[in-house]
Amino acid sequence: MKEWIRFEVTTINKVGMALQILNEICKYKIDIDSLEVFFAKTIVKIEQVDNDKKEQLIANIKRLDGVIDIREVGLLEYEKNERKTLAFIDSVDEGILAVNKNLEIEIFNSYCEEMFHCKREEVLGENVKKLLKSDSPMITLMKTGEKYDNIEVYLKNSRGESHYLTTGRPINDDNGHTIGAVASIRDIKKAIELANVVSSTEEGAFSGIIGNSPAIEKVKKMSTAVAKSNSTILLRGDSGTGKEVFARAIQSLSNRKNKKFVTINCAALPDNLIESELFGYEKGSFTGASNTGKDGLFKEANEGTLFLDEIGELSIVLQAKLLRVLQEGVIRKIGSTKEEKVDVRIIAATNRNLEKMIRDGEFREDLYYRLNVIPIYIPPLKERLEDITALVSFFINKLNKTTNKNISGANLQFIKELMNYDWPGNIRELQNVVERAMNLCEGRILILDNLIINFEHKSKVKSNNYEPPKELKLKEIVEIHEKEAIINGLEKYKSCRKVAKALGVSHTTIINKIKKYNIKWKE
Repeated sequence: MKEWIRFEVTTINKVGMALQILNEICKYKIDIDSLEVFFAKTIVKIEQVDNDKKEQLIANIKRLDGVIDIREVGLLEYEKNERKTLAFIDSVDEGILAVNKNLEIEIFNSYCEEMFHCKREEVLGENVKKLLKSDSPMITLMKTGEKYDNIEVYLKNSRGESHYLTTGRPINDDNGHTIGAVASIRDIKKAIELANVVSSTEEGAFSGIIGNSPAIEKVKKMSTAVAKSNSTILLRGDSGTGKEVFARAIQSLSNRKNKKFVTINCAALPDNLIESELFGYEKGSFTGASNTGKDGLFKEANEGTLFLDEIGELSIVLQAKLLRVLQEGVIRKIGSTKEEKVDVRIIAATNRNLEKMIRDGEFREDLYYRLNVIPIYIPPLKERLEDITALVSFFINKLNKTTNKNISGANLQFIKELMNYDWPGNIRELQNVVERAMNLCEGRILILDNLIINFEHKSKVKSNNYEPPKELKLKEIVEIHEKEAIINGLEKYKSCRKVAKALGVSHTTIINKIKKYNIKWKE
């Protein structure tokens, strides 16, 4: 490997000094690697030479008219900055992979070495296709110039296996042409650990619950208050209100957050299968049973949380067996005479009227009281209409990719029509309505013409105590109109500066609003 030396030459402020210095070096036919020129100072990096040649070169440069001093230095300024950057890149707890326009690897930090099971010296300067699959997100980015976020990748080759999340950004020149790309790489296991840390905070736990209406905030507050206990929770509410989302939020805030969260839909399986799923079975205990037997979900959820969805669908026989588990904390596998202790927190959910079922002899009253220790009512969407604006924005962002659209919002008439509807299918129905409208939308804003809905369920006056749907707050109305005006302006003028001028605001204001409303725009 070639060795290098570096000289710093201090001179008077005179045009052509750097050229004179280079001429002296060239007389000795010495390779020059790089040169930095500053005010009254030139720093040059050249190949290592023997002492006699080096002393002679120094003497000749000193004799140049205008040279004040010459001394050997450690690194050029760009090298110092480059090494600081590389040291930082190596210190971050994620992989950094960068390529140039020819797909040659230029940055490959130590985290990447671990993830891809190779040394940077082996891959620097090599085509990234030797490391990644041809359809990998980074290679696709270089073709399309489109960024990507948190894509899961599984890679297996002769070096080993890599399972990671990656986010990538293009490197563009002044004309917007992609001349390279940089990607962050995070091991999937570490990403999951980080997600668990985030979700164990109140803000993180409820990140999947969209809205801040008084009705939903009340449920969040109560869920937070009871999360730390081991008491059984019964989530009540219509289908599609998000009961499982709340169950997961409660578990992530509980003392069992690092243990398993196991779910079963009691309405999805017949009685015999539900029993074997819940309690497990011994080998050969029934026709079709596994030769090795099976541990049930109670055993799987030991020390964790078991979510029993649609609990009202359990038969009376299974209700009795579940009651015994709740009372005594023991289970017995099908075909076994042995009882096993389990430590499981139960969160149950139902959209059925359990009180009526008890009166009709369809649900055990003793089980009801065992489950109903902490009842939490999840309000239907018609009781939290002020959350519709936030929910629509959330679904638009979520569905843009699957619908191959670039929609940025909905206009006021669209939102107001949604708020005049009863929503019998709740949030699940709202998502379907938004997805349907997005498929019909030809612009970047959802409008009333895109809305297909069962208008038989439009809100109607039903009694003297009827309260009309809550109107949008002034702030929400302003934001909807503001967002729509900016999007329409961008489509018309194709320039942020022209939009700013047309709307009578500064260019910076438009840029900030584009970021605030997550409007996809590339000028």
